[in-house]
Amino acid sequence: MQARAIPGSDRVFRQQAERIQRDIRSCVRAPARHPAIQAFQDIFREKDARLFHWARDRRIPADNNLSERDRRPLVIARKVSFGSQSLRGAHTRETLMSVIYSLKKQNRDVVACLKQALDQIALNPKLDLFRLLFPAKAPCPSPPRPLLLHHLARPPLCH
Repeated sequence: MQARAIPGSDRVFRQQAERIQRDIRSCVRAPARHPAIQAFQDIFREKDARLFHWARDRRIPADNNLSERDRRPLVIARKVSFGSQSLRGAHTRETLMSVIYSLKKQNRDVVACLKQALDQIALNPKLDLFRLLFPAKAPCPSPPRPLLLHHLARPPLCH
């Protein structure tokens, strides 16, 4: 996380980031006896392509502090409503809210993105839902800018 603050060129940053990335991958490959450590290693092994975006661009934080702060209202709402009745329900809620918040952060039309992805999954269940929702190129549409009167007439659906 401190690599972002390294003074100098982007080349120097990338060299440092690559070294850190190699160190992390080395730790992930090392044998571990404790099941909890093995579980963390499995996450890093399975999600490797999604974990190191920060190493390519110093503007991308290596931590998820902003995401955690953004999800705080959801956590409070869950506690006030006494949460989900099952672990599966809790996981489903967490996943959906994470996707919705991520799409909103990217200024994308949440309903259109979800509809588009679900329509494609209905045609081919083997498609990668993550790639459908967060494609590298040609993302789903941005939300239309509401007319002032329309915006005042009824509240937005998602906030």
